[in-house]
Amino acid sequence: MSFVSLFSEAYVVREAGDQLRQYADRIAISLASKQTSLPIFFDFVWDSIARGITEKNYSLAIINDDAELLRTSNFEIVDISPETLAEFIASKNGQAGIFVMHENRETFVICARRLKTASGDPYATIAVLMQVDRYNFDNLLIFLFFASIIAASAIAVASAVVFSGQLTKNIRKLQKRTELIANRKFDDTIVINSNDEIGELANSIDSLAKSIEEYDKSQKVFLQNASHELRTPLMSIRGYVEGLRDGIFTKNTDEVYESILNQTARLEKLVEDVMYLSKIETTKDILQLSPVSTDEIVDEAIERVDGIASSNGIRIVKGEVVKEELVCDGDHLATVFTNLFSNALRYAKKTIVIEACSVEKGVVFTVTDDGPGLREDEMPHLFDRFYKGASGKHGLGLAIVKAIAVAHKGTVEAYNRKDGQSGAVFEVFIPNEK
Repeated sequence: MSFVSLFSEAYVVREAGDQLRQYADRIAISLASKQTSLPIFFDFVWDSIARGITEKNYSLAIINDDAELLRTSNFEIVDISPETLAEFIASKNGQAGIFVMHENRETFVICARRLKTASGDPYATIAVLMQVDRYNFDNLLIFLFFASIIAASAIAVASAVVFSGQLTKNIRKLQKRTELIANRKFDDTIVINSNDEIGELANSIDSLAKSIEEYDKSQKVFLQNASHELRTPLMSIRGYVEGLRDGIFTKNTDEVYESILNQTARLEKLVEDVMYLSKIETTKDILQLSPVSTDEIVDEAIERVDGIASSNGIRIVKGEVVKEELVCDGDHLATVFTNLFSNALRYAKKTIVIEACSVEKGVVFTVTDDGPGLREDEMPHLFDRFYKGASGKHGLGLAIVKAIAVAHKGTVEAYNRKDGQSGAVFEVFIPNEK
């Protein structure tokens, strides 16, 4: 009921102000039409105004600029004196307009209008007053007010029912979609046409499903490739062992044993690389971060493969390497460049160059060879697990490079030399999060 009371009072004040303004304007025009050079109130004019004031249940006062009452009418129906009204009008310093005054715990609406002489000089203020609680409320207003509340409530309830029904329907669809994903049924899709948060959630679930599907496929391909790569040396070892058992190899058995050892070493290296790659990609906090100089990382990587490079007639050149400390795992990062060197050794003619330069937020390392360069069709797959180039071995070296770079929140990319010479360039960016 307090809300109804506030609403009613606000409505009455607004309506009363409009009516008082219109009536005050008519009175002001009527009085102005009777003026000459000085204000003169004719009794018959005033009597006509006073009757109208009484019929409207208004009160009226004419107050000069010295806060003196010139005329008053119908103040016996309100709980305020003409003198109090005169003081209130005087406090407005000649300002005209609609005012609300609270006095004796009552609310009064006042319309102040300036009166002017025939020559246009203001000489007084006419104040038409209404006491709000004496205003006759229209029963239709109350009826419409309550009717509007009921109608708004009905619309709100109906909207809530429709919205909740649609919301529940979409949530059940999302639940069904997640169950399908849990059962690895990625081809079964459920369409949800919604532009709100439910629609955004549905899009996120679809993206999640695609990501899980791609991961599942990559794992299957990984297992297939790993099985194939493991099977090859195992079959070779088995063939040699069966040949020895059956007496097929009676001569040059040392060569057979050497072949078995080579295949065993290959198998061992493959298993180690698979386990290393899996550990890098899945183990949390595998990196032991500490400040390490870029010089130390490059020197360590060169030392690991310098002997093999020299035996193949290839020189590894340390170019311009910025001396900067990186917060990284130095051993794993040296493995990155060891693998890049090993990859480049299979293609380089004479020289492999490693350089490092500072960039914003980190360091970029580049490994460049003078080989034939990369083919366009193999560039998108270079860092895929078990992808082997023309002279590749088991296809895990570059995959390990990418895994270690990503573990450092860095990136790796490959492209051909742009200086007019043949050769490939591998670029590794490592951020420096100090």
